[in-house]
Amino acid sequence: MSTDLQLKGDSRRRQLEASREYADRNGLDLADDAQLEDIGISAFKGANLREGALGRFLEAVEQGAVARGSYLIVESLDRISREHVLAAQGVFLRIIQAGINLVTLTDGRVYRAGETNLGDLVISLVIMSTAHEESLKKSQRVGAAWNHKRLKAAEGTPMTQRCPAWLRLSSDRKAYEIIPARVDIVHRIFEETIAGVGMYSVAKRLNQDRIPAFVGKSGWHQSYIAKTLANRAVLGEFQPHRKVDGKRVPDGDPIPNYYPAIMDSETYFQAQAAKSLRSSGGAGAGRKGPTYTNLFSGLANCAHCNYSMSFENKGATPKGGTYLVCDNARRHLGCEAVRWRYQDFETSFFAFVSELDLESLIDQDAEATQRKLIESEISSLEGQLADIKASMEKTYALLDAGSAVEFVSAKLKELQQRDNECDTKLIEKKRVRDALALRASSLRQSRAGLTHLLERLQGPSGAELYKLRAQIASRLKNLVLTISVATLGDRPKLQRTIEFLEQQPDSEDVISHLKKRLNEGKTARRYFAVGFRNNAVRVVYPRDDDPLKYEEQITDHPGNDKRFAVEYGDK
Repeated sequence: MSTDLQLKGDSRRRQLEASREYADRNGLDLADDAQLEDIGISAFKGANLREGALGRFLEAVEQGAVARGSYLIVESLDRISREHVLAAQGVFLRIIQAGINLVTLTDGRVYRAGETNLGDLVISLVIMSTAHEESLKKSQRVGAAWNHKRLKAAEGTPMTQRCPAWLRLSSDRKAYEIIPARVDIVHRIFEETIAGVGMYSVAKRLNQDRIPAFVGKSGWHQSYIAKTLANRAVLGEFQPHRKVDGKRVPDGDPIPNYYPAIMDSETYFQAQAAKSLRSSGGAGAGRKGPTYTNLFSGLANCAHCNYSMSFENKGATPKGGTYLVCDNARRHLGCEAVRWRYQDFETSFFAFVSELDLESLIDQDAEATQRKLIESEISSLEGQLADIKASMEKTYALLDAGSAVEFVSAKLKELQQRDNECDTKLIEKKRVRDALALRASSLRQSRAGLTHLLERLQGPSGAELYKLRAQIASRLKNLVLTISVATLGDRPKLQRTIEFLEQQPDSEDVISHLKKRLNEGKTARRYFAVGFRNNAVRVVYPRDDDPLKYEEQITDHPGNDKRFAVEYGDK
């Protein structure tokens, strides 16, 4: 069957019943368990032979899995092939010469293996030639009709009633119009994604708010959120497709302004960047609770065993509380790391890791707004780069679909040029962002200003706080590659080094020095080390009695004349 519509139109039942009747009438055993189906696979271009059930049947015949003298029952010869008559005859002869009797139900004819005469061959040629000509005319008519529709679409005339779920065809059928309530939902999906909320959580929150799904009655699903985020129809674009060997492939360039645009391109690409960032794993990845409790999920690792740090809730204070703890230590798998109270860790992190521009996310003064705008532009450019990379992959796939090499090469050259332009803009925007961030440290220097920011960040749970914390987690993932958490300081590392050297000759002096260090109190100071994506490093030793103060900080910024900077203080 060439299409699913024919399946719905009872073509499958009709063919099976006719096959059973023929087998019963002629004393044949119908191999129901070996029934072969080619549904939606073109016989006009020979796909059923290359990749369909017909090809698998012929392989089985030639390998001896199907006995010579067996019967192949088809409705008519055009179910075998609708290719050009010479190619179609080749398929026909391949079946007969393999010792298979070919039955066509429409005319009751049997083309017997080893007995096919000249008359049978002439009749088969006429039938197959007619089938090819009819398919060719149909293909040309359908192609011409769709080409006409596409030309009209470029002028703004709707091709069909089908459209994205937030639109509908106008009553006069001359345009698409928006459904405001649904457009608001699409905006929410994009806004929450940009804020760092994952697709699973977006779907969950829509279901919790009792918002009806666009499709079906089973609520919102992560897969539908993903399709919505990837749908360039929000920008007003329409991508025509055509079927090549039963597969939908893009047909020409997208048609701009075909649909009413409901979103600007910057917002669209910011969402693509956020989605791409989450899909690569790290901070913010995974399913979150109602308050987005752990901002360091996927980033923080134990410095002592290199296993991930988990968020642990031990109940209400004073004996309970929330902590970061090595997952190996929590499960008693060999690591001796201790817990770090989560709020203290979070406070110290945001107090001293000034590379993260916390103010631009929380405060709304002019400078903070400017820095936030730069971050949005960077996110948009990163989204455009991800989109260009995806387009390149699709363009390469066109070669497999039989597209002309010249067309594919021109398309790739255009995409590479766009990629270079975006990359240049991104480098410049990041330079501006870094310069602005250096000027933004004054508020962080003030304990009162920092306390104000942390109160906003660690306030009572709610929808706005969830979005804010999701946004910060997303920003962290953009900035940070890894966070190494040493709850026992350097003592475990020194102890392991001593144990190793004790097995080596002539190591007494080094061992004596390390043991002396091991007995110094400062080797037990807990600390965390942050490795940034730009290869910078910051190591912070917070005070145990006050997370807003530190004993020592070590920074290493690439490109500095003085690579290491060490600060001691009581800030």
